[in-house]
Amino acid sequence: PILKWRLNRNLQMQKIKLKIIFLDIDGVINVISQGHDEFGSVFHKHLCDNLKTIIDATGAKIVISSTWRVDGLGQMQLMWKKRELAGEVIDVTPDCVQIVNDGIEKFYDKVERGHEIQWWLDKHKDEVENWVIVDDDNDMLSSQRDNFVRTANNKDHEDCIDIGYGLTKKCAEKCIEILLRNNK
Repeated sequence: PILKWRLNRNLQMQKIKLKIIFLDIDGVINVISQGHDEFGSVFHKHLCDNLKTIIDATGAKIVISSTWRVDGLGQMQLMWKKRELAGEVIDVTPDCVQIVNDGIEKFYDKVERGHEIQWWLDKHKDEVENWVIVDDDNDMLSSQRDNFVRTANNKDHEDCIDIGYGLTKKCAEKCIEILLRNNK
């Protein structure tokens, strides 16, 4: 009984590190509106299915980095639940105003989405095993390039939406590869 207690306690003391998807929404899973509901534009099903593929393969959790985050974490989680979207939204990144209020403006001439993501990573560094940024914009830090999947200019992807945006199967495969790497 004592050995079993020690084993359980050791397992409880080990922190399980997370794989994180920093998820933009517009240009990633919201490309051509599929209608509207109480939350706004309904996301494209096959792009959401590609997100599900990533989550199923990696067990990653979602941090919303999209401007949709201004509605707050609770609203994002409610939308995810009501729309029956894959994965678990565990947080949202701060917006530029919050970062500037934290004094980070001293270090950067211009605060971009990459800074907001880096702020979140710095605050949660002991909790994160690996991460990927999924976004159609290119405003990431140079240090984040190896963990960035851009969902724009994808006209050559077999399942792209006709305007070349969105989380295609090819993008999903790259996300899985990044999340399953052995390094941060």
